[in-house]
Amino acid sequence: MNVHISPSLLSLPVNETKEWVKKIDGKADSFHIDVMDNQFVPNYTLERFSPPFIAQLKTKSKKDVHLMTELPSKYYNTYFEAGASLVIFHYETVKNPTLEIRAIQNFGMKAGISIKPNTPASVLDEYLDQVDSVLVMTVEPGFGGQPFLSNQLPKIAQIREKAPDLDIAVDGGINLQTAKQCLDAGANVLVAGNAIFNQPDPMAVLGQFNQLKNR
Repeated sequence: MNVHISPSLLSLPVNETKEWVKKIDGKADSFHIDVMDNQFVPNYTLERFSPPFIAQLKTKSKKDVHLMTELPSKYYNTYFEAGASLVIFHYETVKNPTLEIRAIQNFGMKAGISIKPNTPASVLDEYLDQVDSVLVMTVEPGFGGQPFLSNQLPKIAQIREKAPDLDIAVDGGINLQTAKQCLDAGANVLVAGNAIFNQPDPMAVLGQFNQLKNR
């Protein structure tokens, strides 16, 4: 599986987001954009990462939108129009994941499904042949900077065993050390925020993440 690096824009200062996106555009496989409604998770970024703002980001790197929201289907059309290539919804927020997957894919976007740390991987079994990617949260969703939950590693391995060719992303507490643990468990998409942007030389750290593709 090819390894993909997806820097999380949540870790950037609001007034520096556009500047940093320009700096690293093309040096990352995608940008990870956390959209939160202060209902499913106790944080709110719907204004910061609104569809009009995302549409302004003209990038070579793809734009992955992670909807940590109740009723995620409200946002599929607007983020499609904003240029999202992948939209991820949470299993915990929908009644029929198959309908959500089809709705996203009908827009021509890739569909991803995410699970929180307390949700067992087995709930995804019947959807693994429908989705384009799975996102395993390795912290409780809502805020960046939380410590990595190593008890999620077996969950990654379980999904990989059942879906050898599926993109499996990890998000939360990902740094150069925990990234290697996740890759060993079977993940191939690394979402990293503070580990890149809260360093003295973010470009150098991003380069180190990209070197993980050669391991």
